[in-house]
Amino acid sequence: MPGRMSDVGSASRCRWPLPLLAALVCGVVGCAQASAAPPERGYRSPVDLAVSADGHWLVSANDAAATASLVRLDDGSVVDEIDVGLRPIAVASRGRSGFVVTTLTGGDVVAVDVAEGRLREAGRLHLGFEPRGLAVSPDGHTGYVTLAAIGRLVVVDLASMRSLATVDVGRLPGGITVSADGGTVAVACTSPTEIVLVDAKSWEICSRHPFKGLNLGHLAFTSAGERLYFSFTYDGGSHPAPGNIRRGWVTGSRLGVLDVAAGTLAGLTLDVSGRAVGDVRGVAVTADGRDVLVTAGGTHELLRFDASRLPWKQISGSEVMDAALARDPERFRRLDLEGRPLGIRVAADGRAFVANALRDAVQEIDVNDWSVVRTIPVDRGHDPSSEARLVRRGEEIFHDARRSLDQWYSCHTCHFEGGGNTVTFDTLNDGSVGSYKTVLPLWGVARTGPWTWHGWQEDLDTSLRKSLVDSMQGPAPTAEDVEALAAYLATLEPPPSPFREADGGLSPAAERGRLLFASARAGCTACHAGPDFTSGENHDVGLGRRSDRYQGFSPPTLRGLFRKTMYLHSGRSKLLTDLLTGVHGPDAVSGLPPLSSQEAEDLAAYLRSL
Repeated sequence: MPGRMSDVGSASRCRWPLPLLAALVCGVVGCAQASAAPPERGYRSPVDLAVSADGHWLVSANDAAATASLVRLDDGSVVDEIDVGLRPIAVASRGRSGFVVTTLTGGDVVAVDVAEGRLREAGRLHLGFEPRGLAVSPDGHTGYVTLAAIGRLVVVDLASMRSLATVDVGRLPGGITVSADGGTVAVACTSPTEIVLVDAKSWEICSRHPFKGLNLGHLAFTSAGERLYFSFTYDGGSHPAPGNIRRGWVTGSRLGVLDVAAGTLAGLTLDVSGRAVGDVRGVAVTADGRDVLVTAGGTHELLRFDASRLPWKQISGSEVMDAALARDPERFRRLDLEGRPLGIRVAADGRAFVANALRDAVQEIDVNDWSVVRTIPVDRGHDPSSEARLVRRGEEIFHDARRSLDQWYSCHTCHFEGGGNTVTFDTLNDGSVGSYKTVLPLWGVARTGPWTWHGWQEDLDTSLRKSLVDSMQGPAPTAEDVEALAAYLATLEPPPSPFREADGGLSPAAERGRLLFASARAGCTACHAGPDFTSGENHDVGLGRRSDRYQGFSPPTLRGLFRKTMYLHSGRSKLLTDLLTGVHGPDAVSGLPPLSSQEAEDLAAYLRSL
């Protein structure tokens, strides 16, 4: 039934009228939901950008500063910056000099215009539920926004800033794009991993294209719309021994392509033997359709491929790049940009622009000469404190795939945006091989020891060092490296739950769930107590194996639980209600009576609100 929060991740096809959508959005998260104040000005960390249709202006979405910056491209000067809301994550152009920004934590879609060389807000629509991906129709009239927290695509009239329709597309939708003729919208979903094509007129799902992967990045249609390119990380499924890593059996970077008419997927391995590619994200296609550009934030580079002459294979085919392609600069080139290049756009005149988060800059690229034309800082002369510089260094280490063997993956590859991901990994952290576990989020990690699922690590610095050396098979970090990484991790907090009322309070169902959670009836607080909903001790909850080297489990924090797509160390439960009435219900854990279906729904509503 449309609108039920327990239906997150359903794939039904629907077109919702505006009143029903308004009831959902306003009634659950509130149309005037308050958010925390923007952070103090410091690093900007641009994660995405867009170029105006006339080529005069560029706007960057600055994740760390909760702002959008306006760059005049004629002289490369930053002429304005305005607040847009917490965690701006995507930006797109609309019309001659208009732009749209989505704010992941703020929950807003914000229209901005360039007027007299300045940015001004032209409209705002609060959607809540983590608006992540953003695309705009070719005529600039319609916006398409993915709501990651509830698995929906929302259609927005950008003139009136009204919601027109929603479509259930699948769990954790992120990247989104629209074909040049405006007829097809493509969405990347992450659990399960699939590309979903939606008809832009009927708002019916045309087709689904599942494949094996994680951390899907951006998408880009060719100008004729016959092919769709997208970036993703491949899950090889093996433990991180040196041989497995070098064969691409642990993780790998891929460029995928969907033949829209045929409905077939193919893939290209981006990892060169001995010099892999880490954390691919941005994708763009040149106007002539020949070159595909891909940003790789983990290895700080931009990749260029001649799409007409590539050895495409099945979507999860060979583990390392074809040797002939790796040696051929006519078909494949790499450009070191330093920092962390993320969003990329190709302007109408052929110039390419990259948002580089860890350089606090926008970079202009000459695709033909394959060089950086200029780097435009957006921090406007910021002079960070020594503490801020330490945290920034830790952020760089966290996102640096060069810290791993042959630079295959970074900390961020597994701990996406500081959280977890949608697969299980064997990280060798529990002293055994072949014990695959879900990735624990790092939010509030300094407060939630002991660490690892079995809670055997009692010193955070030692744990970090072991992860860099054993899980990543990289060089031993210095004491300064560990200090910086710990300082960065200390800044990571769980995202605020979008499953709250307008005033930040609980829905009636969640309030009933809170009372149940705190009662002896459910027994939850025996393991999950205090502000982080954990205990600092190990507990036997009946989920261990005889072969486990360490017995019992350290209860993970429940904050930010709404982001998870699978539960328990094994990931065996995919829905909260199944978890609470199954292997982790009070009857299974504590010998208490089982929960009724209504109690399970109420308790799940409360857990999603944390």
